[in-house]
Amino acid sequence: MNKKKILLLTLVHPDFLPPVYAIAQVLRDENYNIHILTFDSLVPAQIDLGANIELETLGKHYNSNTLDRLRLRNKFRKRAKQLAKENPFAIIAFCPFSFNCGLKIKNNNPLIYFALEIADFILPVFFHSPLSNYRNLKALQNIKKADIVVTPSIRRSAWMAGRCHLNTMPYTVLNTAYMTGNDDGNKLDIFNEIVPSEFLNKKIILYTGAVNTEHCILELAEAFDIVNNEQSALIITGIKDNEYCDLVKAFVEKCNSRKRILLFPYLTRVQMLSLQSNAHIGVCFEKEYQNNVRSKMAAPNKVGEYISKNLYIIGLQNEYLRVFEMIGIASLAKATDPKAISNAIIDALIAVNESDYKIRVQNFFKNYYCMQQQLTPIIKYLNENN
Repeated sequence: MNKKKILLLTLVHPDFLPPVYAIAQVLRDENYNIHILTFDSLVPAQIDLGANIELETLGKHYNSNTLDRLRLRNKFRKRAKQLAKENPFAIIAFCPFSFNCGLKIKNNNPLIYFALEIADFILPVFFHSPLSNYRNLKALQNIKKADIVVTPSIRRSAWMAGRCHLNTMPYTVLNTAYMTGNDDGNKLDIFNEIVPSEFLNKKIILYTGAVNTEHCILELAEAFDIVNNEQSALIITGIKDNEYCDLVKAFVEKCNSRKRILLFPYLTRVQMLSLQSNAHIGVCFEKEYQNNVRSKMAAPNKVGEYISKNLYIIGLQNEYLRVFEMIGIASLAKATDPKAISNAIIDALIAVNESDYKIRVQNFFKNYYCMQQQLTPIIKYLNENN
């Protein structure tokens, strides 16, 4: 029997939107063929997603000039239209651009808008990025044409329901990872290739993601140096050539813990997974501001990936991470200064020396947080329309 195809559309490569991978794998397990259409990754490298998942990329969109981006987006629309002629069972769009594209090609097939980013239209900043703001406006205006709307946090779902005057609440599917049927290996060979041998027997604290002031990465390095635990090591990925990253590098070069801090640029997906598989603690700093609604709608990708690899979490006090703290798998700093963060690091290092912390993480992931559990409403909808 031929499997039905589901078309996944995303402007941003799934390397930087990992839930797209997880959703594809879950739907593949539900007996669908998956075709992902996107643009090139910032760090292209082959990744094994298993059978019946095809990843098609159309060129370098990131850091391209305006004319090249327009050309590539037109290429995307044409290719999506071609794929739609194969009559996919459903289309899932993950951003305003791909949602607007999906509306034009859906025909009578279900269109699911899985809004993985907060995309608003605010007139005062329209000319900062006219094309993006116009796409956002069109998506907001047409959102009621989606068969299902999904966001990655309850707060975002509530915001979108109010913003778009929806009659029903969007589903909430948390940003998380695919639960494999085995341990998926620890990718120790790759880990050994990129990490010094003296790191192997230490408790690894890992940060993956953007390195900037909003994520308190300089404060993280300073806090790690305050703790100065010889049995631990800190790995930070995402270092770029900019002023803030230069500050981080300058501090690390002169601090007492410099031999136990490793700074990486953006890595390939496989390298990133090897770090996650062999770390003990994952760092996720998302600031919340009372006067900034957007900051209250955090839904970080990295938390799901950390939890899927049995990592304990270090974060800042915020609503999204509070549940992780309550069940004993996270330590949250009460402020963003290095001293407060160092206290969270100390608590985390104590926690990962307890024999049962991984069991708590595993149970939470398996019973609630994995993508197989989170995607249940979408699977139910597709099955009812099958």
